[in-house]
Amino acid sequence: MFKKIFFSTLVAGVAQVVSPVVMAGDVVTNSALGNKAASTQIASSVSVVDSRLEITNARVREPIPGRMMSAAFLTITNNGSVARNLVSVSADWAGLIEIHTHLHEDGVMKMRQLERLEIPAGESVVLQPGGLHLMLFKLQLPLADLLPMELCFSNGECIDTTATLFSPM
Repeated sequence: MFKKIFFSTLVAGVAQVVSPVVMAGDVVTNSALGNKAASTQIASSVSVVDSRLEITNARVREPIPGRMMSAAFLTITNNGSVARNLVSVSADWAGLIEIHTHLHEDGVMKMRQLERLEIPAGESVVLQPGGLHLMLFKLQLPLADLLPMELCFSNGECIDTTATLFSPM
């Protein structure tokens, strides 16, 4: 899957994080980070990203008693100038997390899994009940009040966030 890798460089004697994402197989030369002496082979192409994504209002609906599935909702804001695509979500407390949408077909509302969810540049996408959402399967019950999860994007960038457990009643 994706790995988060962060490099730091010294600017005026102060360590600063250059928040690139590098995917397995990339080759990163330290000259890109201000050191021309060495390079590190990670894979085939460099994917350096200045992340401008924000994850807010992450919450997980408390499962119905006796069920090992639920849904998560959140808002993803892309403050960057390039569209991003959410491709996976994972959490230690869920065996499987899928990106879903609701569709109306022949007067019937149906859920469908999405392979990716585009977050347009300069916009927010809201995952909410009755619309886009994350389906959570094979839950490890009981769930904690705070639930860490990782959202990964098609450029290899992964963002950690923590959802709060809520009861719809």
